Amino acid sequence: MVSLTTEQSLAVLATLPKCAMDCMMGAPSTGQGSTDVDLCAPQPLETTNWVMGCMKSNCSTPEALFTQNATLRACGVEPRMERQWLPVMTTFMILAFISVVLRVANRLYTTKTYWWDDIFLSLSMAGSFAYASIHYEAMGHGFGREFWSLSPEEINYIIAGVYASMLVFHAARMLLRHSQILFFLRIFVVGNSKPMIKGTMIANAVLSTAIGLIMALQCMPVSFFWMRWDSTQEGKCLNNLQTLWITSVFTMLLDAWTLILPLPYVAKLQLSVRKRIGISVMLATGLSILIFSILKFWSGAITVEEPNPMYTFAQVSMWASLEINVGIICACLPGIRLLFSNLFRQTGWFMTSSIRRTEHISLSGSPDRSGKKSCPESQIRITTTIQTKATHALTDSESHLPLHAASLGAAIHPARQELGVVANAWA
Repeated sequence: MVSLTTEQSLAVLATLPKCAMDCMMGAPSTGQGSTDVDLCAPQPLETTNWVMGCMKSNCSTPEALFTQNATLRACGVEPRMERQWLPVMTTFMILAFISVVLRVANRLYTTKTYWWDDIFLSLSMAGSFAYASIHYEAMGHGFGREFWSLSPEEINYIIAGVYASMLVFHAARMLLRHSQILFFLRIFVVGNSKPMIKGTMIANAVLSTAIGLIMALQCMPVSFFWMRWDSTQEGKCLNNLQTLWITSVFTMLLDAWTLILPLPYVAKLQLSVRKRIGISVMLATGLSILIFSILKFWSGAITVEEPNPMYTFAQVSMWASLEINVGIICACLPGIRLLFSNLFRQTGWFMTSSIRRTEHISLSGSPDRSGKKSCPESQIRITTTIQTKATHALTDSESHLPLHAASLGAAIHPARQELGVVANAWA
């Protein structure tokens, strides 16, 4: 911070609104009407509080911001710039896009079909692109810079962008949850699983729509959301902190329920330790989404009460970008694993193996006292063959029936439907 002479200080004061100049000239430390001032000199806390209170009572918000901008820049103070969110958002968006491409490649390679969960996931990825695009555009207008350094037009533009990005993010998260639920509906065919999964799908659609309407219509008129900061517009808004609590809590409950929904059915899978570790990794990745959601809520609660919201809201954007993009990556992990497993088999990384196990069960009559068998021709032979081929392409909707679950004379296909748990999608 530099020091200004009295002439320089008076020159700066002459550019300020009259309300601000009167407050500064009438501060207790300088005396009423005194012109012997140095705007950059440290002032006692009570003097600073007196000036701030005076400006709050007599100046509008744009006038107060103009005064703060003019005096701080005259004293050589440069505004802080928050750019931590930019590489995080860009990196994870690229990783999420690559994950979606690999998942689509697996679907086209194995089944050559594109199901509803893939469509909803692609729409969620489009929402992630839109969310990032809004922030890239707002960055050119001062997003992430301190509030006092922005012009009224820039503030209006940025807050309008925040409003749009909030709705886009909420829609993308709803589509992502819907994709995960549809994935569960496709791979779990247990008798009592479909009603539970379909009920979750309906709850996600209804609650997410209700939350989205609350977020979109929290101010009347809607434009009052990004115009109310200057205290000159007329309108009404819901309490910011209460709205944040309501929308965030219900959203996190939906995320938590979607996370634990497959656990009872996954528990029925008979998998090796390696595959159980793989499932645990995927579920841990899903748990990180909930953690990011909590961190986003915490940062948002701080921003609501923050006098410098433009700087701190950039942190909210960082957690939100992690939440949506890590969620997309998590949803793609099963398909990516199957894609590389099939490619490794095709390229010979996994050798073709054939194992044949034969079990003989002989039922013959026990010899009587004379040494003769009562039923010499009674014999049943059961042969079980297990064969693995390297050219077999696994799909994420394929299930395997455990050997011990098969019974003599049972049909394979009905038994699979009765078992109803798809192992390969989680392997």
